[in-house]
Amino acid sequence: MGIFFTRYNIEERSRLVEAAAGRLPADIVITNVNIILPHTEEILEKHSIIVKDRRIAGVVEDESISKHISRETLIIDGSNDYVFPGFIDLHVHIESSLLDPVGFSKIALKHGTTTVVADPHEIANVLGVQGVELFVKASANLPLKILIDLPSCVPATDPALRLETTPHVISDMEIEQLACFDNIVGLGEVMDFLSVTNASDKVLRKLKVASDKGLIVNGHAPLLTGRLLDAYISAGIISDHESTTYHEGLEKLRKGMWLYIREGSAWRDLGELSKILLEKSNCELCAFVSDDVNVYDLFTQGHVDRIVNLAIEYGLDPIKAIKYATFNPAIRLHMEEHIGVLAPGRIADIVFSKNIKEIKPHTVISNGDIVYYKGELKKTFPRYRYPEEALNTVKLGPFLENPSFTPRVGEFNGVARVNTINVQPGSALTKRTVEELAVEDGEIRSDPSRDIMYVAVADRHSGSGGFSIGFIKGLGFKAGAIAQSIAHDTHNLITAGWNPQDMNVAVKEIARIQGGIVVVDDGQVIAEIPLRLAGLMSIEEPEEVFKKYVNMVEVLREKYGLNFESYFMTLALISLPVIPEIRITDKGLVDVSKGSLIPLVEEVLKA
Repeated sequence: MGIFFTRYNIEERSRLVEAAAGRLPADIVITNVNIILPHTEEILEKHSIIVKDRRIAGVVEDESISKHISRETLIIDGSNDYVFPGFIDLHVHIESSLLDPVGFSKIALKHGTTTVVADPHEIANVLGVQGVELFVKASANLPLKILIDLPSCVPATDPALRLETTPHVISDMEIEQLACFDNIVGLGEVMDFLSVTNASDKVLRKLKVASDKGLIVNGHAPLLTGRLLDAYISAGIISDHESTTYHEGLEKLRKGMWLYIREGSAWRDLGELSKILLEKSNCELCAFVSDDVNVYDLFTQGHVDRIVNLAIEYGLDPIKAIKYATFNPAIRLHMEEHIGVLAPGRIADIVFSKNIKEIKPHTVISNGDIVYYKGELKKTFPRYRYPEEALNTVKLGPFLENPSFTPRVGEFNGVARVNTINVQPGSALTKRTVEELAVEDGEIRSDPSRDIMYVAVADRHSGSGGFSIGFIKGLGFKAGAIAQSIAHDTHNLITAGWNPQDMNVAVKEIARIQGGIVVVDDGQVIAEIPLRLAGLMSIEEPEEVFKKYVNMVEVLREKYGLNFESYFMTLALISLPVIPEIRITDKGLVDVSKGSLIPLVEEVLKA
């Protein structure tokens, strides 16, 4: 157990001391740079940085650098650029990028991120403990330091409720076993806040494991306030990334919680929470996180640099913005003696930018190695070989042979009063309404005139063939059908469409490519993004994934005038039975407030 870059190596430290004293030449000398010190909120102008092995041996004025240079020393002229510590993302689900850890690392590093804390609870829901182990192994030995939060809520619902087919359960005993792996730093977001505030023994045992192992515990407490928030914190959870309003964030800060300010692809909270940063002269318990960021935003806008630049646009001082993405996260991790600062003894994670009013990383050094130089990749990223079982997780069984997407209520014509899921694209919330739909020859029909379409969820883990059918209103989708193997958090297969034929084609294509996102119209696949790794991530190069993502975005926009992201995210959450008001799983419709299944049809009226 341990973090690889925090281990004390006597030989390494001996060389570092010799280099700092000028008795051993540096491996890299960076001259003529303006060094940002987030811990003192200063800029050291016209300074040089001495690097030996993977650490910084010294920070000196340019005039005194010559004694640290030999013929073997690589000299980088900073050309009066600004340099600052590599960015640290305290909370990210790499799976949401649609890239595996290798592909994600390549793009995150290009944008100046050198350390992330990843919570792999998506792959854990699909592959269980094996998924976490696989993620840890795939994340090792990369230029990006990927630290791991162990998933705390797998599955998202209590299996005793039997609301959905959940293939895996990660208990406190399994968390204890997983904590012995390298680079484990925390317990992932504790989403089951009801169990926490009710002092559930099952949850408290997981928190005890984290405490015993010295792991940081990360929270998930949306809209929690007052005594319930006090109770949640009292369990030993002192961070949260779900605050969306000024007052919510301020209350959590005042009660001693770390405020992780989230700015992802779908959930964007920086605009509101930046009011706190602008009001307070300094926020000691604040840090920026991305949570979920897709491959499109990574390529077109960046990673943590995107958040920092947006904070600057909102009026935050650039050095403070950098502080919330470097030094403060390092303190939260208790690793400020290793990362988050450009100073002697620290890991050489160094990012170059021409200015700091708009940060555009062009050269990135991570662990003392040049990964990008003036935008050009200089480091090889070895591909990880995933086992076949992790690449073949779509097991639909009998459902694939004879899928049925039209609910039946007998052999007559008439009207059915149907419990319907009302959605708003881009929002996680749903409403339950009862809609009257036509019945023809016993089949309940969709109704394009009222934007009511079929939706189905099928067990893709056990091959049981289990599935359910329902109706969704307000999605506004205009192609024939969409299907995907991303359906939080259990990630069964979900499909929505106007006719069974297109839905059938979409489902069969998902099975053929073993996971991904597929759009079908008039019986033809018009766009797809294969995601073979657990049905969540691509094992292709990130540039290829980006190209396919862009193609899907452009096809939906140009042919149908649709915003792909809002439909994809909405559909991905329709089967998560912990967000009010009504959801659909492979077991049927779920009334979230009651934690129970409800019938699709309330009443049938014969013609």
